[in-house]
Amino acid sequence: MKKIRIPIMIQDPQLGLAANIIKPIEGYDPVRDFFLDGPVTSKVAVLEFNKETGELEPGARYNRGKIRGWYENSKGENLYKAKGKALYDPEFMQVSVFAAVLRTMDLFEKWDTLGRPLTWAFDGSQLFVIPCAGEMCNAYYHRDSHSLQFFYFPSEETEKTIYTCLSRDIVAHETGHAIVDGIAPDLLDAATPQSLAIHEAMADLTALLMAFSSNNLRVYLLKEGNGSIKGVDPNPFTAIAEQFGTERGHEHGLRTLDNEKTLDPKGGKNYVGRTEPHTLSMVLSGALFNVMYEIHEDLKKQLAKEPEYANKDDPLFSASGLALQKGAERFKRMTFRALDYLPPGEVSFIDYARALIAVDQVAYPDDPKMREWICEEFKRRHIVRNKADLEMKEKIICKDLENMDIATLQKSDWVAYEFANANRDLLGIPPRIPFQVRPRLVASKKYDNDNEVKECIFKVSWDHVENNSLGTRYPKKRCITVGTNLVIDWKTGRILTRLTNAPPPKKIKKGEDLKERRRRLDEYKQQRKDRDKFLRSLADNGILKVGYNAVGPDGELLLSSVWAEAGEGVMRLRGSANMLNITEEDYG
Repeated sequence: MKKIRIPIMIQDPQLGLAANIIKPIEGYDPVRDFFLDGPVTSKVAVLEFNKETGELEPGARYNRGKIRGWYENSKGENLYKAKGKALYDPEFMQVSVFAAVLRTMDLFEKWDTLGRPLTWAFDGSQLFVIPCAGEMCNAYYHRDSHSLQFFYFPSEETEKTIYTCLSRDIVAHETGHAIVDGIAPDLLDAATPQSLAIHEAMADLTALLMAFSSNNLRVYLLKEGNGSIKGVDPNPFTAIAEQFGTERGHEHGLRTLDNEKTLDPKGGKNYVGRTEPHTLSMVLSGALFNVMYEIHEDLKKQLAKEPEYANKDDPLFSASGLALQKGAERFKRMTFRALDYLPPGEVSFIDYARALIAVDQVAYPDDPKMREWICEEFKRRHIVRNKADLEMKEKIICKDLENMDIATLQKSDWVAYEFANANRDLLGIPPRIPFQVRPRLVASKKYDNDNEVKECIFKVSWDHVENNSLGTRYPKKRCITVGTNLVIDWKTGRILTRLTNAPPPKKIKKGEDLKERRRRLDEYKQQRKDRDKFLRSLADNGILKVGYNAVGPDGELLLSSVWAEAGEGVMRLRGSANMLNITEEDYG
């Protein structure tokens, strides 16, 4: 394995330099099996194309000489010390975006996050990164081309060109989309606006976590905010894509995570409608940022009592740095492990909240504080009616698992299918409905107390058909994916949690919990109503296209549309997350 030092932009260049407060560049030391010109490594390849011919250009040169492990441009200048015009040198942009992508990936490949290696949602090992994909006010992740594409555009405020590849927030956000797609690939084809909003919120939180990882930003923010992550305005932690947002007419960044957005229609200017994923995502990201704030404040108080800090003039401020480091790690674990715990298919904010609580319950069974903060925030923002909506069943018994070798269940598709078919009631699979057993995941997760839990994540999905009220141009029915996830303790076969997004069966079963049935039915009806409004909006704006109407002259799907397959009078969305790239609300 090789270790190198490369430069990474941590602040939008014009803002960072103009303020002259935060150094816009830090060094980063990734460890990989190899590095090649481009830059290229086994999981990431930066590609630069000639603007005139479209041909692949030589990339930044990997320096194997006297400045070992650093990059330098074709003139022999050290890119780590780039300033002014040198920031816009093509080779610097190639190296900086490469560093930002690798650093974002490293946040989640650590042992304490997913507990398993990152995988992509596409068939291939490398994520392609294109720093200057063309002139457009945008940037996006595109699964079909295995790529992150960053664009540039002329500034309306200055004479300079804005390069999205130089914004740490934007690079982390788009890399976050690729990582989320690898963890929860069903979200890309979702018809539920909250599913797409989860994708967007997690990408924004990835940018937040990248900001937390910057020593320069941490020191600045905690000093200026007197030890609080909410103490500075404007806040470089919570403002997403400041320079890009300013160009789009926003005062401080495109979005802010420190917000009071709510689903309560009586919420005044903070009320957010249920159908636009970008603005809808702020309800979730705002709730989660407030949970992070509570984690940090609580850890500060705990650490301030320890001898190391108690004798300081300001114990809380002195403890704020370590509290942020520890708090960010716990926050990262919980928010991204929750994606693994989600059931497959269409999911809502409530599904995600239950997954968060399940993750925390497994990790910290004797420390309910974070679960209480989650419940309070989700109730306050009218995501749930009351805390009871997020209650988890204490124990779920399955004798078939107690007597089964979990390694065999994980490896054998036949054993997994037979288990699911024999336990339809446990998994909520309707009678006589065909289903799909997803590849089983193995996750070995470590916690602050050095405990390790090895899990088998067992997901099964099936199709659910519902009415499609979009008018005569569209099929009368649509198909969505629903399912159930079991998280199984590898050693004991005990079910750690069971989460489902499927509507309850039409027939009431003997002994069924009627209160739970009513809750599930109400949630399904609300999400179906949201799908109706969302799809109608896409149709009215000419974005939703059925069949060959979504195919261009070159035979490829149009990036400017959302494709709906249709067969036997039933419609199914494909690539609906593309609309995150083509609406005016946001970059991808």
